[in-house]
Amino acid sequence: MTDIQQTWRSLRSLRSSPPAPIRQKTKKKEVFSASLEQSEQYFKAAEGVGYETRPVLAFYGISQIGRAIAAATHIDRCDSPEDWQLSGHGIRVPGISQAAAQGNIATLTVRDQGRGSFTQLARFLDSPSLPAPVRLAEVWDSIPEMKGYPLSEGERYPALELSEGSDRTREDWGDWGPPRVLVLDGVPRDLSSLEGFLKRYPSVWPLEGLQESDYMRSPRKGPDGQIYLNPVRRYTKGGFTSLHGTRYRGRVIAFPALTGNSLPIHPLLAWWAALYALSMLARYEPAAWATAVNVDTSKQAVPIEHLLDEALDAVPALALEALSECHLSDHERRQVRSNEEEKYSRKEYKTFAEMGRSALAGLRNRLPLTEKDGNRPPE
Repeated sequence: MTDIQQTWRSLRSLRSSPPAPIRQKTKKKEVFSASLEQSEQYFKAAEGVGYETRPVLAFYGISQIGRAIAAATHIDRCDSPEDWQLSGHGIRVPGISQAAAQGNIATLTVRDQGRGSFTQLARFLDSPSLPAPVRLAEVWDSIPEMKGYPLSEGERYPALELSEGSDRTREDWGDWGPPRVLVLDGVPRDLSSLEGFLKRYPSVWPLEGLQESDYMRSPRKGPDGQIYLNPVRRYTKGGFTSLHGTRYRGRVIAFPALTGNSLPIHPLLAWWAALYALSMLARYEPAAWATAVNVDTSKQAVPIEHLLDEALDAVPALALEALSECHLSDHERRQVRSNEEEKYSRKEYKTFAEMGRSALAGLRNRLPLTEKDGNRPPE
């Protein structure tokens, strides 16, 4: 059985054993089951058609998955008893005709409408929405599967894989070996400003408590598209990635904050926005869309194909992850976070440099005043 088959099996099993907010609510259970069934059929249908029509089916697949997530969401995040029922797209592509006329879909912009399915789902997922217009190319780069398949050239802020590893900037670290570092992987080349780039990743930078060192500055560039950060000493190994990264299909990712936001949006919403934009172009600007997916003439065709292929696996997998969490109350979420912090917390330790400075300061404090001042007593 393939991974995607197993994902759909797991989603189908939820229909007979739904999350707690649904169990005693007949209407919610009916919407939950019907939405998951329709979503599965949309995605399976999308797999069997060409790229000319696939974004339309894929978008309606993610839209129906959103309805299932909304039905399963704990009442704590609903503004009213009926708020879980999604209404309208809640997102739009302003100026789609002008962007289509330019022949470059990277210039398409997406933004929310202030209310509707997209903004409701953002609230249910504890995520920012898209209050300001964001270029499709920017949303595109924030999707981890699109690494190596950018929609346009120029300044980029991609999803970065977050892990702990060793500093590989040099080989002569001596008997102690290379120091442990936090690694951000997938960084574009030729950054104009390392810290300026990192400011778009608020979950990892700037962050209080990064270990100071006399011989390792932080941040610094690795040899093959990495950024190294000195580890935070108040966390045990793995603590920083667990508490500051986002789990995404078996990996830990640092996501960028998109234009207009101070925090990253939920990855499922990035997929929603991308598929919505492509579906709108395919439906209402079919000639421009046909040109965009023509591999003989369009440099964007292969990246588009890659996104539409990856969506068939990524979106159901993300939905399954979301459904494992959205039913929790606010209190339960805080407790989960508190338990994680307790698991990975530790007493801060001193570096060798700090211990040396502390010992030197203690020695100086024990010296007579005249010697501390560097003065010799009169003879």
